[in-house]
Amino acid sequence: MRELIILGSSGSIGQTCIRAIKEQNLDIRVKALVARSSKSIKDDASYFKCPYLLTEGKSESEMRSFLSSVSADIALNGVSGSDGLLFSTILIDLGFDIALANKETVVLGGEFIFELAKEKGVKLIPVDSEHSALYNLIRAHGDDVERLIITASGGPFVDRMDLSGVSLEEALHHPTWKMGKKITIDSASLANKGLEVIEAGYLFNFKAEDITVTVHRQSIVHSLVKLRNGAIYAQLSPPDMTLPIINAISDGNLNLENVVQPLDFSTSFSLTFEKWDEKRFRMLSLAYKALEKRNAYPIAYNIADEVAVNAFISGKIGFMDIPSIVESVMSHDFEHPVRSYSEAKAMMEKARMLSEEILCDGFKNS
Repeated sequence: MRELIILGSSGSIGQTCIRAIKEQNLDIRVKALVARSSKSIKDDASYFKCPYLLTEGKSESEMRSFLSSVSADIALNGVSGSDGLLFSTILIDLGFDIALANKETVVLGGEFIFELAKEKGVKLIPVDSEHSALYNLIRAHGDDVERLIITASGGPFVDRMDLSGVSLEEALHHPTWKMGKKITIDSASLANKGLEVIEAGYLFNFKAEDITVTVHRQSIVHSLVKLRNGAIYAQLSPPDMTLPIINAISDGNLNLENVVQPLDFSTSFSLTFEKWDEKRFRMLSLAYKALEKRNAYPIAYNIADEVAVNAFISGKIGFMDIPSIVESVMSHDFEHPVRSYSEAKAMMEKARMLSEEILCDGFKNS
């Protein structure tokens, strides 16, 4: 029996996990649920007969107190956005292994989050389908891996040459995945893939120059690795987040069978790979720059994107203003190394302040 805490239980990751546990009779016991604010959490907590915490209005000490009262083998961090870093820091400090679906934990935390995990003897197991694939491929091939190849669906605008007039409705129409507004817009701009590049760099200790992104519209190949001998290995499965979530929670401790329907090679299907356009998808180019510079530049990238996307959702700026704001914020000094949560928080506040100032200084809806 694997004992589990689910953070972000009302979001898409949390609900996918809960559905899989219910429908597949997995040998997993849910010990606690955490969500910002949700009616569904009470029903889910009643089903699993476990305590729950609504974090809206709660202090850090209250969240820490709740989590410290629960015993479990692993915690699924499916909290969205920068709040996920605080939860990961608390979980690591309390000694929980983490199935990590919150990429901001790595992007904002950088080296310090891994140093803290090492100090506490905690494992960070990636949940994103791309990083889950890389995690398992690297475990299989070890030091022979010399390049990471991350796939991108391309979002709704991969064939659209002029992105200047993109509407909110268009940006929220993803061809493959059903997700929240922020991550869907990030997928449309390829900012989400940029966050994944930064995350992969820190997770697997790879330089930006050794990570490639390729557009793969079918979302069947989730990532690939190139070995030193020239061979390339890939992980393939249907576009379903159930497998990477349950794989991360299990981490080899459960006997898993047919978690998702396997690909059927008795039928015909095609796999295509294309180069992404650096001029149209500047957010991905900026992510590479952030990873090259490291220090607090990934924080500047992440927070500026959060502010800009929220401004786009509220109609204050146009879609193509998002990379312009992020680039402006990243032009400031973020050379400060991040060694603790408090230092990360200070850099987050600096990036947020600069982003808001840039917004106030003249970005009009375009």
